Amino acid sequence: MRGPVLALAQFIIAVAAAAAILLGHSLLGLVLFTASLTLLALTDRYRFRNVVSVTLSVVNPRMLLLILAQLGGEGLVRVRLLMRSRSSTRQRHHTSYTLPFEGRWLVASGGSSWRTSHSWHLIGQRYAYDFVAVDKQGQRHRATGRLKEDYLSYGQPVLAPADGVVAHVRDGVRDAVEVGTGWVDWRSRDFRGNFVVIRHAEAEYSLLAHLVPGSIALRVGDQVQRGQRVGSCGHSGHSTEPHLHFQVQDRRNFFLAASLPVPFTNTAVNGENQTDPVYLSIGDLVERAQ
Repeated sequence: MRGPVLALAQFIIAVAAAAAILLGHSLLGLVLFTASLTLLALTDRYRFRNVVSVTLSVVNPRMLLLILAQLGGEGLVRVRLLMRSRSSTRQRHHTSYTLPFEGRWLVASGGSSWRTSHSWHLIGQRYAYDFVAVDKQGQRHRATGRLKEDYLSYGQPVLAPADGVVAHVRDGVRDAVEVGTGWVDWRSRDFRGNFVVIRHAEAEYSLLAHLVPGSIALRVGDQVQRGQRVGSCGHSGHSTEPHLHFQVQDRRNFFLAASLPVPFTNTAVNGENQTDPVYLSIGDLVERAQ
């Protein structure tokens, strides 16, 4: 019980710290925030490192601008959806999507409900997925997992999920220095790392992120076919281990887009071929249907 009790105490103190700062008691808020981090370090060192490194990102000017753009964009997207009286959950796809990789992968994060969502509070990433490659035993890495090359995901081909046109490319972002520790690269140039955005239809764009620097052989305007190699799965940007961040969004611009729930076709989930398009959820083992 010691762990759960400390975790609950950490959460309560964190909420109290936020309330204190909002009410103008900055010093009290800082003291409570420090206490919250101390308890977090005692209960979950991995998450502690993650929280600290993400917080440190605000002292990185480039990252701070991206964070502010994301927060500002979230507000604009919510207003846009409200004015149009629709939710991204009711978006109808004109495109069928297949898994953007070969082999067996685990849904490490993501789902279509608030309980399973990648980031339910962020409309821009609400229906995103984080995928990691696994072996037959469900292991993500070889050896100690302290090197990015230990991870089965690293260097794996990332494939276009459907036909389309390249709308945006970002390269030149380094792989994160730490791996498997919870730390993210707070000095990174972009929390998305290297990525490609593909336009598939009106208001349908896929984003494939955290790619290996220099692995993207596409340019804006290139036509791509379903299954064509886009780049290599990597560890760039805010990444705790090599993985693929995938989402479909209704705008080209990540900061002004709402993510859309994605049903995948030609998919096997937990060893069973699915005859109809299927929504995935955290914990699912997925691969292309045989």
